[in-house]
Amino acid sequence: MRILSLFYGHDASCALLEDGEPVAVLEKERLTRIKHDQGAMDLEPILETYGWAPDSIDVVVICPQARPTLEGRLYAWELRGKTYEANPDYLKAGWAGPVEYRYSRHQIRLFGRWYDGYAVDHHLAHVAGALFTAPFEEACLLTADGGGDFKMCALAYGSGNKIPQIEYGWGYEGVGRLQLNIGRTWASIGEYNFGMKRLEGAGKLMGLASYGTPRDDIIDILRQQMLYHPFSPYPRDESGNLKVAQLDPEGQFAQDLCASLQALTTEFYLEAAARVKSWHPSKHLVLTGGCSMNCIANTAVHKSGLFDDTWVPAQPHDGGIGLGQALFVWHHVLEQPRVPKAWSPYLGTDAGDLRADVIPQIIQFLEAGKSVGLCYGRAESGPRALGHRSILLDPRIPDGKERLNQRVKHREWYRPFAPMVLGDWGVPSKYMSYVVPTDAEQVPAITHIDGTSRPQVVDGRDDPLILKLLLAWRDRTGCPLLLNTSFNCQEPLVDTIEQARATWKRTDLDVLVTPEGIEVDKTGTDERLAPAAFKNASLRASSG
Repeated sequence: MRILSLFYGHDASCALLEDGEPVAVLEKERLTRIKHDQGAMDLEPILETYGWAPDSIDVVVICPQARPTLEGRLYAWELRGKTYEANPDYLKAGWAGPVEYRYSRHQIRLFGRWYDGYAVDHHLAHVAGALFTAPFEEACLLTADGGGDFKMCALAYGSGNKIPQIEYGWGYEGVGRLQLNIGRTWASIGEYNFGMKRLEGAGKLMGLASYGTPRDDIIDILRQQMLYHPFSPYPRDESGNLKVAQLDPEGQFAQDLCASLQALTTEFYLEAAARVKSWHPSKHLVLTGGCSMNCIANTAVHKSGLFDDTWVPAQPHDGGIGLGQALFVWHHVLEQPRVPKAWSPYLGTDAGDLRADVIPQIIQFLEAGKSVGLCYGRAESGPRALGHRSILLDPRIPDGKERLNQRVKHREWYRPFAPMVLGDWGVPSKYMSYVVPTDAEQVPAITHIDGTSRPQVVDGRDDPLILKLLLAWRDRTGCPLLLNTSFNCQEPLVDTIEQARATWKRTDLDVLVTPEGIEVDKTGTDERLAPAAFKNASLRASSG
């Protein structure tokens, strides 16, 4: 059976599932080169690439509430039958019940023909994609983001191939359509108080939070904001005056605000984890939704003792909705069995194989202090680079963070870098979703100001080339980790070799490694981008 699943909100994606196995999971931004791109995808060339014809598709799955335009217009799905949105209690705050009320069956028109199809609720798709790609047979489920299907967070439980029940709101019923909204509060403060793009502020401010100290007075205001005013800026300035404050990341108040945001988010996460644990005595918790890219909150839950183990999928953001919808229909609706396992994150565009005999050369470049861009194999599905579209650097270089931030990534001075690591680090951080203590004296380029880092833990179940590279690096240097950051520069993660080469040419990235060879000579290529061309790229003398 072939299932085509489409999500057209921000971070639009499509998933091709055949007999329950992924053929491809593709995010629109990788193809169009527009960050967080939304709206309909050009499906016919995608189907052709993977050998699918429109008449070979058995089922189409959609999320009917996706908004593909910045103007807020709904994508005009052509379908027969009312969606789950017609249920009388659809917008009821804090609704809880069987998931059968949060999906619906239809005939859906696509490619000029009608298909059997389903519409699936946003957060139900989040938790399904998380559970059905996790290594647990059963688990409690937690999801939170800035909003989808007029809901901002949910709790659920799943076992085997079923998710029997879901509750929205984490116990906070809110007022009207308003409810606890962690994700939108982070985004609003990033956008209105720091001048960041709407979908990029939360990730940036999480890095800045470690420079500040939580303050009870700020937390009190943020608590009200998360519950009642999530679409507003933080209302007070440094002196406590009631006005919209434009904040400088260098300022102590700005840093304390972010630290307070982080502290309150962690508090809500711990509270939600305890709530869902009280329903089901499960040993496992799976965290998902865009807010579960918050590594500090995830780690607090993992270390809380509430659960024996936790898990965050490779695609917790909205880019994973397409896959989650498809897996929900395959397992829960069609009642297909499931073998619990951690899915491979490499589900995107294929750049070709890379031979292991390049490893000694890569290590030579890294030992010489060079930054190395890797582009090979199938692209990572999800927001984190996990070796196939990565930039690597020796983590022992004292100014490595500043060098990459200013000369390659061209991004804010306070944003940290993460490592790929060998060994047991006490967290299930396969996809850079938790933090661990690291030593700034030994590996300064990947140690954040708070003495932690966000690892990609690599073992024998992972990509063989990455494992061999890390083992060879450890044997050569005694260091069991490498700095690993996404291969991009103010753009989506590179998808093809051509895109990787273009980014290599226009930045101070030293070496490019692809199946087409190793490139170090930029003679005659496009001019490299000057750091001055980017805002917020300046170094701070006291950073690092």
